[in-house]
Amino acid sequence: MPRFVYLFLTLILFSSHTLFAASVWQVTKDNQQFYLVGTVHLLSESDFPLPSAFDTAFNASTHLIFETDLAELTGPSGMNKLMSQNTYKPGQSLQQVLSKEVYEALQTVANARQWPLTSIEQFKPAFAAMMMATLELQRLGAASTGVDMHYLQRAQQQQKTISGLETIDEHLAVMSAMNELDADSLIKSTIKDIEQTEAMLTKMKAAWRSGDSQALKQLFLDDMQQFPEMYDILLVKRNHAWLKTLEQLDEPNVMVLVGALHMVGEDGLLTLLNRQGYQITQLTE
Repeated sequence: MPRFVYLFLTLILFSSHTLFAASVWQVTKDNQQFYLVGTVHLLSESDFPLPSAFDTAFNASTHLIFETDLAELTGPSGMNKLMSQNTYKPGQSLQQVLSKEVYEALQTVANARQWPLTSIEQFKPAFAAMMMATLELQRLGAASTGVDMHYLQRAQQQQKTISGLETIDEHLAVMSAMNELDADSLIKSTIKDIEQTEAMLTKMKAAWRSGDSQALKQLFLDDMQQFPEMYDILLVKRNHAWLKTLEQLDEPNVMVLVGALHMVGEDGLLTLLNRQGYQITQLTE
């Protein structure tokens, strides 16, 4: 099983200003034009303000497209659906799908960090792993508002149009599919990497500050590709589905915001768009 926390941190913690500037692209083909932005879902307060390239795309856009409609997802109905699909029914728990060895390891790390184990074990495996990673990031002071919510809030204030590349049900189906992967491997991998999270952050930020995209690829994508099922669920299927939607955009002034890992590699959106004849230009500060 790939290192689940590595994947989660990749989606969350791109925090150097050099990388932020490189994560905004103007995409054009014939009369079609839009901005494609690689986002991170949680940041430290010290990561704001964001590089000016993000505001350049935002200010030029009247329509923001996220992975899914975040306004709907974070509303009461969306949150109820998210929690119900990832929470065990009464009488069931994560403990029942974990081996004795892995559950005891989970108890140990939860006790050491004073985590509420009863809360964690009510969740299905992938969602529980995500919650564990979030709790560790909170402990390290790196779990504040991310790029997505920052621009959602600003878009709502300015009454810009908001939509999603996926429906809420399609978006939630990704986590449901992840929950079906081997529970022991998911939780064991997460526990192992949590112990290294603080050191990993330093290593990742050093790579970002140097602008070493090859190092970032080696840190994350190469490892993930060794586990085709997860790679396919999280990235490949979604990127190819999103490509079809992006090709059909027929309005100007659109800002498309998706997790930064969706940009990378042969199955990344930048490569897929380039193959379809789009001109891709990075914005800088």
